[in-house]
Amino acid sequence: MVYHRKSGMSPILGKLSTGLLTGALLLLPVTPALAKTTIKILSPKNGAAVSQKVVVKYDYHKEGRANHVHVFVDGNFLEATHDDPVTLKLPAGHHTIMLRAASRHHDLLKARASVDVDVK
Repeated sequence: MVYHRKSGMSPILGKLSTGLLTGALLLLPVTPALAKTTIKILSPKNGAAVSQKVVVKYDYHKEGRANHVHVFVDGNFLEATHDDPVTLKLPAGHHTIMLRAASRHHDLLKARASVDVDVK
C-alpha cells in the first residue's frame, strides 16, 4: 500500500476522509447569525402630531427566531401582535412607541424601532 508522503495517510483513506468531511459540511444548518431581523416604522413619522387613535404601520423582516412584534408605549409593554398595522388609543401628550421583535416564546430579540409622537 502506498502512503501519502505529507500526511502518512493512504490515498484511499485520504479520499474517504475528504468525502466524509464534505458530506458533513453539507449537513450543517444555515446559521441564523447570518440572517438579520429588521423592523422599520413607516408611519407615523418621528415627531408627528397625531390623533388619539394612532395607526402604526411597519415593515417587519423576520429571520431566524423572529416570530412577532411586541408593542411598547413609554417603556411599558402594551401587546404582542402579528398584525400590521397596529392601532393604538393613546391619551393626549408626548409618547414613545417602540416595536421589538420577539420569538415564538416571547423572548425579546435585538431588532427594534421607535418613534416619538405628540397626541393632540
